[in-house]
Amino acid sequence: FLDLSGNVFLEYEDLYIERIGFPNHFPEERRGRGPFSDKASLILRAIFPNKEKLWGVRELAQSVNLNPGFVSRMARELEKRNYVVRLNGKLKLRDPKSILEDWVREYDYNKNREVKFFYLGKSPDEIIGKVRDIDISERIQYAFGLQAGANLASPYAVYNEVHIYIPGRDSIEFFEKRLKLKQAQQGANVIFLLPYYKQSVFYGKQKIRGLWVVSDIQLYLDLYNYPIRGLEQAEHLYEKRLKNSLRVRSFYV
Repeated sequence: FLDLSGNVFLEYEDLYIERIGFPNHFPEERRGRGPFSDKASLILRAIFPNKEKLWGVRELAQSVNLNPGFVSRMARELEKRNYVVRLNGKLKLRDPKSILEDWVREYDYNKNREVKFFYLGKSPDEIIGKVRDIDISERIQYAFGLQAGANLASPYAVYNEVHIYIPGRDSIEFFEKRLKLKQAQQGANVIFLLPYYKQSVFYGKQKIRGLWVVSDIQLYLDLYNYPIRGLEQAEHLYEKRLKNSLRVRSFYV
């Protein structure tokens, strides 16, 4: 090997060169954990629905079951990005819409793992209805996402695939048996998502028409850059459900 700091090790037939131990002059810069990472995003997910509230660090840490030291570090990062302001030592959101715009730019739906199935049915509504008819115990965690979730929350775009977030493969097996699904890479219409946001994707999930749906924030994140009519559904969701809830009253600092 050979590096730009002067370290070299080369051995070939009668040739042997070894010069190692020089410090690395080009260390990889490790980026700190940002506010949109899985664990850290719990902080924003807690603050967003309570946008007018002043949050103490320990109170916030307790509400999302995180270490106060970690929350304190993330609070400083949020201040640095002008996402929050401190008033009397407590945190308050500045501009949720700008935060959401930055979050969408950093979020990547493709980091979720997809497990695809086919259900012999006429429409996504039929699939959703079949899920509603199943006796699902409390131990089976799930939540509809993307177009199916948005259709339950605020229908707008036509869609053909039903996405369901689940925490692990045990839940997939449950639905596979109950719905009599067939695994399929082509023509799949039921897609289970093993979440990239393992800790936070189910935070703020909501029950709509008897079914669990991820939070409006998660729906927006997933839909915004989704290639099949995702943006128009995301914009509709924002106008109908997120816009008013993200407005904050003006304040002085």
